[in-house]
Amino acid sequence: MVQVKALVTTHRRVAGDHYFMRLEAPTVAQRAKPGQFIHVQCGDSTLLRRPFSLMDVDAKTGAIDFIYKVVGLGTNSLTEIPAGEKVDLLGPLGHPFEIPAELKRAYLVGGGVGIPPLYLLAKTLLKGHDSELTSGAASSSRSHGSRVQVEAFLGARTKGWVICASDFRRLGIPVHVATDDGTLGTRGSVVDLLKSVVDRQDAVLYICGPTPMMAAAAALTRRKKLAAQVSLEERMGCAMGCCMGCVVEIAAEPAAAHTRFQRVCTEGPVFPAEAILWK
Repeated sequence: MVQVKALVTTHRRVAGDHYFMRLEAPTVAQRAKPGQFIHVQCGDSTLLRRPFSLMDVDAKTGAIDFIYKVVGLGTNSLTEIPAGEKVDLLGPLGHPFEIPAELKRAYLVGGGVGIPPLYLLAKTLLKGHDSELTSGAASSSRSHGSRVQVEAFLGARTKGWVICASDFRRLGIPVHVATDDGTLGTRGSVVDLLKSVVDRQDAVLYICGPTPMMAAAAALTRRKKLAAQVSLEERMGCAMGCCMGCVVEIAAEPAAAHTRFQRVCTEGPVFPAEAILWK
């Protein structure tokens, strides 16, 4: 993790109250992995930093991208920062997505601002992931550049709130969209859409979005006996594991109190779906 003052090179609205920001932060870009996040100072120093998942990074140019939604005072103040100014951030932070060494098929399931971090994961999967992200003893058997079959399942309330669909399509992967009101794609939740296609036992699901959606998707993968990882969203005070403000309860029988509750900022944000006690 590093603390940097990063130059804002691009800042624009992309959909509804969703904004895209590109920062110049070479040290972060060179270290970041899919699923990690940055902790950004929004407004003056009286406000806590806000966590934002990384949508994309470019180690060569030093660019890092993220998309945020305006939900309160902090994110609203972020909209007022023009290109050419700098923002203070910490990153990269958190435990990234893990990619099984012999992964053949990946379903990326996102809702709202949970969609962007799946884009960086998709790029990584398609170009052949770094061995540091692999899990399992056979990680060395996968050659760099090998490809995984990837499909994206995106959900939003309405057509105007669907983000990143064109970005995924430019990668050449199938994109399935569900909206609550049926104004784009299939009417209903992204989990309803997923039910009709998730039957491949060789697939791993990567899920990020609103907690009810992730809980429903986790229940589906449990019934289908599919491996799944979730990237949780929680309020964070420090994002370094000190304040204990972002703990979640773990479903497995704990050996001790400190293993029953884990921190989203350090042990997460990515967890196995079956590890979380969904409420």
